[in-house]
Amino acid sequence: MSDFDDNWQLTGSSDPATPDIQPHQITTQAQPQVQQPMAPIGQPIAQPVYQQPLAQPVAPVTQPVAQPFQQSMGQPVQPMMGQPVQQPMTQPVAQPMMGQPVQQPMAQPVAQPMPTQPGFQPTGGIQGYGYLAQPAGYQNIDYAAEREKNLNECARMINHFSPKVDTYQEYEKCKTDIVRYSRSSVAPLVWGIIICVIGLMFVYSAVTANYKDVIIGYSVAAGVIILIGAGLILMFALKKKYNKKKVESLYERLGELSTELTILYNGFSNCILPPEFTDPRILYKLQGLIMTGRCLTIGNALNALLSVQNTYMRINMAKTQFQKDTADRFEGKPAFFNAVRYMDLR
Repeated sequence: MSDFDDNWQLTGSSDPATPDIQPHQITTQAQPQVQQPMAPIGQPIAQPVYQQPLAQPVAPVTQPVAQPFQQSMGQPVQPMMGQPVQQPMTQPVAQPMMGQPVQQPMAQPVAQPMPTQPGFQPTGGIQGYGYLAQPAGYQNIDYAAEREKNLNECARMINHFSPKVDTYQEYEKCKTDIVRYSRSSVAPLVWGIIICVIGLMFVYSAVTANYKDVIIGYSVAAGVIILIGAGLILMFALKKKYNKKKVESLYERLGELSTELTILYNGFSNCILPPEFTDPRILYKLQGLIMTGRCLTIGNALNALLSVQNTYMRINMAKTQFQKDTADRFEGKPAFFNAVRYMDLR
């Protein structure tokens, strides 16, 4: 009689109730089951940890070789997907190498103007608000030698112009007197006219009076008042005439001094300063600025004086007006102009 064993296999003899296995039937054996351990009651069952699948070998991908960019005249090259866009290169760019200095493009040299004159110039110019000496140019200046050179030039000018300092002072006083005598006061004339009018009122009162004593009193008062007014008017006329003669004599003296100072200026060869700045008082001030180290050259020292409170503008305006006035007096030739009064020489 057939029976089953622990593995559920048929054992024993064949039995009519249990037919034998035929050849066309496939016998399958049951796999043994592994018993899983039971989790304690009340605790969650641990889930299996996710395991990453093993990496499968991937066949190497071969990248197509980039063809060199060739620009055609008629048909533009279309970019392809996955391929870098080729930019036209005019010149190959050298890549920097480790440990090698990077080559920088060489700058073109700029032509620098060559210095033509040293820092001290025999002639200067006027520009902006003050006197401006010629530029020193692109050169290294020896300051000690330049300072000594300018001090020697100041000493040379002082030795030439300082003996005539009295002439310069008389010339300035003459100009001041001309201005003073040209402005005559009209106060005596005005007061003389007013007093004369008052005297005429007294005369009218004397004429219209009925009593003799009153007539005599008004007549005496009118005479005295009219005499005072007439004296003031006469004084104004005489003073104006005197001032006119005085101005004429001052202009004559001014012309003589101007000629003398012009000859003095022309006698100094290659003077660096204009004639209006050759007064010895100005020269001593310029020398002091250089000696104290505040300025290096004569031009810089003169700029320092002219830059105070628009001094240069006032000098130019005064010079223009003075030359215009004196040209009418001296047959079209302007007189010598001295700018010492317009400069702060304290």
